[in-house]
Amino acid sequence: MRRWKKRRPEIEEKLEQANRRFREARGRLRWQVDDALLPLTIQENHSISELKGDVIIISHNHDLQNRIRDVLESENLKCDAVGRSAEAVSMLKIRKYRLVIADFTRFRRTRIFDFVRRYQPYVKIISIVSSEEWAKVLMKRGSYSFLVGRGFDPEQLRTCLVSSLRLQHRVCSLQSNGERCNKSCINSYQTEEDIDFELMDLE
Repeated sequence: MRRWKKRRPEIEEKLEQANRRFREARGRLRWQVDDALLPLTIQENHSISELKGDVIIISHNHDLQNRIRDVLESENLKCDAVGRSAEAVSMLKIRKYRLVIADFTRFRRTRIFDFVRRYQPYVKIISIVSSEEWAKVLMKRGSYSFLVGRGFDPEQLRTCLVSSLRLQHRVCSLQSNGERCNKSCINSYQTEEDIDFELMDLE
């Protein structure tokens, strides 16, 4: 009976490298397929009619999602929340949104910037960051503004919402120049209630 010769170490090393590349390629292909099917998966699980529109929240942290949602609802804005950027990109493909609020305190999520810049430049992104240094990087990538930490000041988020959605500023001029938010961008903004009160005073 013929005996198999033991492979030489260099052959074993090359086979291992080939197997590793094969596993990596298969993993990338699986990820690409899942990613391409996400819009269909979302439609199957929720249907387009169940998506609320206006704003997408990206965060795995439910407390943070609720914190943001409370501010949005107080401004009469509808929102949908997801955990991953890939899900957000899929939702942007199937329903019209105006704003993305993304939690960058623990994840990079830079893919959302690439998609928005290329396909939906009218969508603005507010970043929640762990440090101002990281915020500077994201402002260069295309963030409209940023909030530092998951315990951010809700009033600052409210300022960002008015500035970005109602006044339609292109970017927060203060934060893009390295300055802190002082609400100067909305100082002259008036709500319908403010105008009603002024008319009552005149009468």
